[in-house]
Amino acid sequence: MSLPDPLLRYSVDAKPVHDLLRRALIQLAGFQLKRLVADRPGLCSYEPVEAARSALSEAAECLRSLGSPSGAVHHRSHLQAAAAALQRAVAAALSRHDRDGSDLFRHLEDAERQMRSVSRALPGFGPVDFGQACCAAHMRLPDASALQCSG
Repeated sequence: MSLPDPLLRYSVDAKPVHDLLRRALIQLAGFQLKRLVADRPGLCSYEPVEAARSALSEAAECLRSLGSPSGAVHHRSHLQAAAAALQRAVAAALSRHDRDGSDLFRHLEDAERQMRSVSRALPGFGPVDFGQACCAAHMRLPDASALQCSG
């Protein structure tokens, strides 16, 4: 399937935003898990929350400058909704009022739902980039330019 030029350009420009949002979601989910299993949840390291906040700040800057052709409006709305849910998740993680983590969990669920919608709105925005997996290094296909036809 080929994409029209403006849509292809949008996809290329939106990919870093998607990756930053996915990274923030992973960081916050990891923090939530640590908090749930910790003997003393109040003593968990907040480094993942800070990493998520940094990724969200960069994603927000990229989103502001991201143009969206008519075929990408729906996709972009889900990126924006995911970013907003993740901002709420960061606020919940830093809140003294969410001791049991229920608000954080609710916002993470919302962000994950939005990210799934992002992946369905346009090709190339899957929730997991298997190209970065450790097993992907073992299964690399040769570059097509390196292949020679004999005959």
